[in-house]
Amino acid sequence: MVEKFIMNTPVLSKVYPYVKQVTDFLFAQEEQERIPFSRVVAVEYPRQGIWSVGFVTGSGLEKVVDNVRKEFLTVLIPTSPTPFTGFVVMAPKEQTIDLDMTIEEAFRFTVSGGVITPGQKQNMAALPQPETKVQE
Repeated sequence: MVEKFIMNTPVLSKVYPYVKQVTDFLFAQEEQERIPFSRVVAVEYPRQGIWSVGFVTGSGLEKVVDNVRKEFLTVLIPTSPTPFTGFVVMAPKEQTIDLDMTIEEAFRFTVSGGVITPGQKQNMAALPQPETKVQE
């Protein structure tokens, strides 16, 4: 019923099929259909001192690993609010931090722009509200 309403709404009907396709792909129940994210890490990106949440997708390009002689991780750093886009970086494994987050928690964190954090019950009324000026 909800899907029928969305498909009959002019703007939503153009966007919804693509959003549904991506979310179905990301949260597929079949093991062979899932994106191979193995875990969630923090990596210094885009520069030292700035940490980003990322999904480990592999162990780096073989040529880079062989030349540098270090263990690397390939990490997808999702962008907010659309976590299915982002940046792919290779980071030395020792320069990443394994996070105690599920893939779903990391997606919620990214989509919410960091408002929803794992283990935290978020009450929207408790969030800091912008100051409003009273006109005299």
